[in-house]
Amino acid sequence: MNRSGLPCRADPDCEAIFVPTHQDSMDALRAAADRRNAHELEAHGYTHVPTELPGATPFSQPAVSPRKRGRRKDEELNVV
Repeated sequence: MNRSGLPCRADPDCEAIFVPTHQDSMDALRAAADRRNAHELEAHGYTHVPTELPGATPFSQPAVSPRKRGRRKDEELNVV
């Protein structure tokens, strides 16, 4: 099922979809989300509660810096 926009989250059978007026505007996306929230509250008595994950996810961690190559200062050189 391909839909463009924000579908109603309250009832899977509800066919209401809220499309942003401008596809490249964050303000338009926020306005569409506000219209969806108002519909969910008025039509279904539903208020969405976002799930909060405990702690950071692996995707939010900074990348590990690569190890430096070469010998450590305290290592001795093995000369044959």
